[in-house]
Amino acid sequence: MPRHADPALPQRRRSQILEAARACFRERGFRDATIEEICAEARISPGALYRYFDSKADIVAAIALDARAEAEAALDRLSSEDRLLDGLAEMARAFFEAFDGDSDAALLSDIWAEAARDPVLAKALRARDRIAAGRVAAAIERAQAAGAAYPAFAPADAAEALLAALEGLALRRALWAEADIGDAVRRYRALALHILKPKR
Repeated sequence: MPRHADPALPQRRRSQILEAARACFRERGFRDATIEEICAEARISPGALYRYFDSKADIVAAIALDARAEAEAALDRLSSEDRLLDGLAEMARAFFEAFDGDSDAALLSDIWAEAARDPVLAKALRARDRIAAGRVAAAIERAQAAGAAYPAFAPADAAEALLAALEGLALRRALWAEADIGDAVRRYRALALHILKPKR
């Protein structure tokens, strides 16, 4: 009887590689970790890895983009304009949790630093950033139309400020090894409220 291809295998293999890469990057840093070490950690051949990723920079971009995508999904769960702050707070929680733990501080820093040096990585992150900014701006625009957000702040500008604050807080939290995610979410929500409050 012929074997049928497992439709879930590509996603499982991709996740396996990313988890192995995260382990290697945590231990040795992005620049010192090698493709061979990632393959050994994932228990796959280099040929198998290159079916999913073109380079080490491609892998770190996927780690960063996956973390951002999980955070953005919180915005899609908004049921009404008046829950914008709740959605932003959940987005912040998901982003903070994606880089939680002592060893992830270096990983988060590496992603930012490597993007400054690698135009391919920077381009990938920038493309994802445009998607995130567009989602946040659209949610803000809906809230403004409903009278639930400050109308004179352009949605795109407000979204840019909120995303910059999120990334800055996440990086500072990771670098200073702050353990309380709840406190970081509270601070981010308070900032979002100040930026978006409907009355000035």
